[in-house]
Amino acid sequence: MEGLLSPPAVGFGCSPLRGDQVLDLGQAIEWALELGYRLFDTAEVYGNERQLGRCIRRFAGLRRNQVIVISKVWQTNHAYGHVIAACEASLGRLGLDQLDLYLVHSPEAWGHTGPLGEVSEMSLSELESRALPRDDQGEPMRIEVPLAETWSAMETLVQRGLVRSIGVSNFRQEHLEELARTASIAPAVHQIACHPYRPARALSRYCEQENIALIAHSPLSSPGLLEDPVLRRIARRVGKSVAQVLLRWYLERGILPVVSSAQRHHLAENLEILDFGLHPADTEAIGELAREAEDATDA
Repeated sequence: MEGLLSPPAVGFGCSPLRGDQVLDLGQAIEWALELGYRLFDTAEVYGNERQLGRCIRRFAGLRRNQVIVISKVWQTNHAYGHVIAACEASLGRLGLDQLDLYLVHSPEAWGHTGPLGEVSEMSLSELESRALPRDDQGEPMRIEVPLAETWSAMETLVQRGLVRSIGVSNFRQEHLEELARTASIAPAVHQIACHPYRPARALSRYCEQENIALIAHSPLSSPGLLEDPVLRRIARRVGKSVAQVLLRWYLERGILPVVSSAQRHHLAENLEILDFGLHPADTEAIGELAREAEDATDA
């Protein structure tokens, strides 16, 4: 994996959802490129692949091999043919011939509702009906698509040269073990919800053992994390913000955090984490903040 996720220490996450709001991240993507972000994490369900591709193409002097682009296939497109079609559609929106990394967004398959299409042009109600199909009881419309079938399609994308590497997101260890029984190409990356309150230690050890690199999505978003008194004390001592302390904690664990902000100064601050380190006592104190179940996942 060295070379795919390096040299960025921090990536930019393109998820536009903030509670019940959907943000336009076009300006933030432009700022991120200007500031030096070179890894961008999007997904077909985010609705901003076309915008991201346009920003990358317009950025002066940036060569394709200088930026890492990640996208993901959504849960309604787990069947073999739907995975292939979803990836081809993502490439078309991004204006790329090849993705650096393509992920299965979640291990759970939902009913197919047709191609997601131009999510950015949908109303929230239309997006919900297309991306979040529900049964008569109002629960997600789960269907049986074996992970082996979904992963076989992902491997085909590699063989066809449409993606460089493939991985997963929000999987538990049991899902990874199931995948390993039939996979010809092992997942290169696992993207998970991970933070000091839920450090995912067991899953991290398993991924390290299996040579699966880890990306943390929503690394600063857990309620109360940025106001945590332990983290604030450490931040004061090292002369950094709590966000910078957290991002340094990920870096020292060998996890690449993917951050998102619509504020330029926050984007700049998030990159300033290479000029300090955490004392072992600080790392131990952060480790003692764990409070949530180890196997929990967020799609």
